[in-house]
Amino acid sequence: MKKIVALLVLTLLGVAAFSAFAAKPKQKTETVTYVVNMHCQNCVNKLTDNLSFLKGVEDFKISLKDKTITIKFNPAKVQEQKFVETIEKLGYTVTKILPDSSSPSSSF
Repeated sequence: MKKIVALLVLTLLGVAAFSAFAAKPKQKTETVTYVVNMHCQNCVNKLTDNLSFLKGVEDFKISLKDKTITIKFNPAKVQEQKFVETIEKLGYTVTKILPDSSSPSSSF
């Protein structure tokens, strides 16, 4: 009987934990794209090393061919200006591509 009760309690705890996990609201993300004056793979490596450690960055893609960086981020954890500051601090110029412009696009 004790085993049945213990098994029932564990099952209920598992269901409660799963319900809490499943009910967690998805955090809002935004995507921004910049044109950056990078010219070689070392530039890409330097940008990758620095962007990957910014809090709130969920994903990013760097295209050396198009000279663009597309960043998917959580605006509750990082402000967009932080990306510009980080890239400029590395010695690059940064120009934001507006979402409605006919520029190269990338999807995650």
